[in-house]
Amino acid sequence: MITLLAFIVFAQSITLDQVNQKVSDRFEEDVFKMAAIMEQVRERKGITETRVAFGGSDTPIKQADYWVNFAAEAVAYQRVQKYSSKSQLRSSLEILKNKLLQAKSKVRKALVDIQ
Repeated sequence: MITLLAFIVFAQSITLDQVNQKVSDRFEEDVFKMAAIMEQVRERKGITETRVAFGGSDTPIKQADYWVNFAAEAVAYQRVQKYSSKSQLRSSLEILKNKLLQAKSKVRKALVDIQ
């Protein structure tokens, strides 16, 4: 039975280049998914708003760092509009800064793993 299955696979004339291309395409899809940054604004009753920032499928992974910075600026601007006291604003921006630093380190780690 094993010999028969091996014969059927080779009978289809699948080349090594075709297999390599499929693996490469799959890897690219996974890399682009890693470049997405999502932030959820939560309240006690659940998620009220979700913000997503990512590069298009034709954008190289090296630009992910730019998108993280862009997302940080956009979210920080929105948060500033909500708060009236400086202490609330500082604590919220400190939490946001920590989240974005974690995201940047994950993107850099992904870049190192790829290279």
